[in-house]
Amino acid sequence: MVEDGEPLSEDDARILGLESESITGHTLKLMMLEPGDQPLDLDRLRSTVGDRLAGQPRATERVAQDADGPRWVRDDAFDIDAHVRRRTAPEPITPEELWRTVSELMGEHLDHQRPLWTFDVIGPLSDGREVIAARIHHAMADGIAGVRFLDAVLFDPRADRPAGAA
Repeated sequence: MVEDGEPLSEDDARILGLESESITGHTLKLMMLEPGDQPLDLDRLRSTVGDRLAGQPRATERVAQDADGPRWVRDDAFDIDAHVRRRTAPEPITPEELWRTVSELMGEHLDHQRPLWTFDVIGPLSDGREVIAARIHHAMADGIAGVRFLDAVLFDPRADRPAGAA
């Protein structure tokens, strides 16, 4: 029995319950990164994202079931490596291979034994760019909440951002 944790909202529990072999409950956002001198440093990305998770409690919580239904509980085994990862290929990938990879990610269920998000670094592409495919389950963050999550943990603050802009 799960003693601690916040119950999922009725809508979030319903979204989670709709999942099946053919239905996933997450959204996927792509960020295209311009070519750099070297590939994206995965360890640095993990460290930066990990440092920023403190302000995002759902990012380190998983869903647990008990007699009263699903609840958000702290994931004591949280592992940033399972959430920020690289999908590599022996050679730079084509745009067609990128879309095939994105399609596979969209069809792959997020692991319900972990927090319900992942960032997959894909590439490099044949033109030198890399891609971050961010998957966030709708039970964790929907719509603008998902964009705010990405803004908080993935993007560096910008001095030229207008006041109040996310």
